[in-house]
Amino acid sequence: MQEAVRFAREARLPIVRPELLGIHQAGKLSVQARSVDSDKAGDMLEKMLVEGQGEEARGLILDLYLKGKSVAWLCDGPIRQAMAKIGEIWAHDSKGIYIEHRAIDVCVHALTQIRLLVAEPELEDALPGEQPARPYAVGGAPPNDPYILGSLMSACICAEAGYVDVNLGANLPLSSLVEAVEEYHPKLVWLSWSYVDAVPTPKALDQLAEQLAPHSAKLIVGGQGQPRGEGGSENLRICESMAELSAFANGLKSG
Repeated sequence: MQEAVRFAREARLPIVRPELLGIHQAGKLSVQARSVDSDKAGDMLEKMLVEGQGEEARGLILDLYLKGKSVAWLCDGPIRQAMAKIGEIWAHDSKGIYIEHRAIDVCVHALTQIRLLVAEPELEDALPGEQPARPYAVGGAPPNDPYILGSLMSACICAEAGYVDVNLGANLPLSSLVEAVEEYHPKLVWLSWSYVDAVPTPKALDQLAEQLAPHSAKLIVGGQGQPRGEGGSENLRICESMAELSAFANGLKSG
């Protein structure tokens, strides 16, 4: 299935019946949603998520991916746009809290399916400590950050770039991240912040980057709550978008 989807995307071939590839949500998508302009996809996704049309929203995200849109484009574009607006609803309507939680679950579902599509299953059996044909990428969200979407986005970006991605999820102690690096020997380590109060000091980031340097692991940080500007450590890179993370991950892998 992965190879069929990859071939269709690269050749820009329309997948007429995505349900035959197991992508049932995209197969049930309305004609209007299938033909939506790229610059209006965020508005349509927001409407679907707010109205609780979970299956349609997942179908829209998957349909855009099948048409050749990159994971970075999906994350920086329609998903980010929709979630930013949904995240403001609670300020004037108490329903905004559950609407946001529901929307996050829908996006997680869609991105998880895309993550399976971009993975190369023949390489997934590599054990920790072994050297797989693809390099490892490991990451998560830092302590006191409960959000899961940003780290999942980063995992998808790394998988699309050709890494064996290991997503350690939300509220991850930095000491546990270092232990995972010692086990997997990744080439790239990400930290994704969505909660501003969870952002460590620049000094803490530099110290973490220096801890990872002996393992030849580059530390990449970013997200809504990220610090601005470059860090002091040469082993630290701050990215302001998923597109930037994708470009760096691809460059690091080929370098």
